[in-house]
Amino acid sequence: MLVAAPLVLPAFLLQASAGAQPTRFSAAAERVTMAARPTILRGVQATTLFGAVDSRGADEIVTIQAKDCGQRFFTGVKSATTGEGGTWSLEFGPGITSTLRAVWKGALSAPVTVRQQAYVALYRRSSRKFEVGVGGKWSFWHKRILFQRRVGGSWPTVKSVLLTETNAVPGYAQAWSGAHFSASVPKSSLVRAVLPLSEARPCYLAGVSDTVRT
Repeated sequence: MLVAAPLVLPAFLLQASAGAQPTRFSAAAERVTMAARPTILRGVQATTLFGAVDSRGADEIVTIQAKDCGQRFFTGVKSATTGEGGTWSLEFGPGITSTLRAVWKGALSAPVTVRQQAYVALYRRSSRKFEVGVGGKWSFWHKRILFQRRVGGSWPTVKSVLLTETNAVPGYAQAWSGAHFSASVPKSSLVRAVLPLSEARPCYLAGVSDTVRT
């Protein structure tokens, strides 16, 4: 007998949204640099931001600012302290497609855009019943996911599922949208849920859940 497990919100959905006010700086070329690796993030994956300041000094404070998809202004989200040679690095998970930049003593790095795939989770509740959820800083309520079964090397769609349930964590800007549904697939099949790009736009890339065996 399968016991339903509660949905567990991923870590990035429990982070408070940044409270800093928009700020403006005049650009100063190459005084501070920033790069990101990787620039496409899957699910709850974080990116590594790294760079340097031209003073090459240690113990300098570099502020990371983000402008999330749909926002007009940059806000401060993280800070890093330089080490020997003026280099710095940190981990950051924006949770949504976002443009990032580093600020040091009024100088701005070139902006870098990090693109976020939608976080999709699929759960098997019984032999024919499933639950799907999609998490992000924007609600995916009334978006459609594709429930797919692996056949050879392809993933044909078994059915399209409308996300009819939604909730937000109190005090946070992030949301979780989901649905319970029934589907008939052969025993021991590998299945997955896909949020296609047409449903994920404009602030997310398509997302794919981990596979589940029926």
